[in-house]
Amino acid sequence: MTEMNARVADVIRHFCRELKQMGIECEQVLLFGSQAKGTTREGSDIDLFIISAAWTPYNERERLEMLGIAAARILEPIQARGATPDEVARHQLSPFLEQVLSEQAVAVVMA
Repeated sequence: MTEMNARVADVIRHFCRELKQMGIECEQVLLFGSQAKGTTREGSDIDLFIISAAWTPYNERERLEMLGIAAARILEPIQARGATPDEVARHQLSPFLEQVLSEQAVAVVMA
């Protein structure tokens, strides 16, 4: 894995600000996929896993819709998923997200 570049860090900060305006505080942000592995190519998207207690009242479809709206508002190629800290702690995630957590995610520290 490589260090996240400044542009990706700025995009993530902007994305989290957009989510905050929608009532979702980014408690923890995990970067995964090609950006985390350092294997990006031109046109690579930014794969994020947003952990927030604010997701509690929303189902998976509503979460994906909100994440997609936030990405569209900042005009960046972001593919994101959301879960609550409780869902993470209880392993109530899809097999894909469990794999992301166990193998390929890089925690992003937001300043």
